[in-house]
Amino acid sequence: MDRTKTRGMVTVALNRSTGVILESEFVKLHESDGSWGVFEKDWREQCERIGEDFDSFAGLTFSVVKDLVHTENGKAGLYALRMEGSHVAMCQLNYATIPGYQEPVIRTRFITLSPTYDLTDVGEGAYSKAMIDLLYHVIRTGALDKTMKTRHVKFHLRSPADKAFFTAVGRGLNESDVFESVKTIGQWLHVSIAE
Repeated sequence: MDRTKTRGMVTVALNRSTGVILESEFVKLHESDGSWGVFEKDWREQCERIGEDFDSFAGLTFSVVKDLVHTENGKAGLYALRMEGSHVAMCQLNYATIPGYQEPVIRTRFITLSPTYDLTDVGEGAYSKAMIDLLYHVIRTGALDKTMKTRHVKFHLRSPADKAFFTAVGRGLNESDVFESVKTIGQWLHVSIAE
């Protein structure tokens, strides 16, 4: 990206060569600051609009990750991606030293799309934009968040189609001087930023 500005938690980035504007918000969800309640209300309303039962849609996933919104843990957290005022995805970030790395790594897991993105046809362009924005914000978290600072990100891929998509994205990113290595191994995208 050629130019990036941060306004609160909203990031606006303009890539001059493509003219693509990326505007999204990456929010760490907490019960104590109300962000979890706002997120849950949004997903409940999305379910209502499309006639889906919220508990059936999100109950199992929320039961796995909800403990993260009740604790202040610099090494793990639940995050939401907001685009155009709507929470379009959530994921868990975990910061740890793992085998194969000399430095800590941010692992992105439990990527879950919103009811609207998961249960309606938002189109491939909207889905791709959401996934690219999510990856961008995870990499940005590693670069800027003092408690999760790292050059290395592992991004869990949701499907074989995601693997094909991010393999192609990785080839493009590998041509940049910004990245040391971008590759898919199994169902994980491995990203290392150049020193």
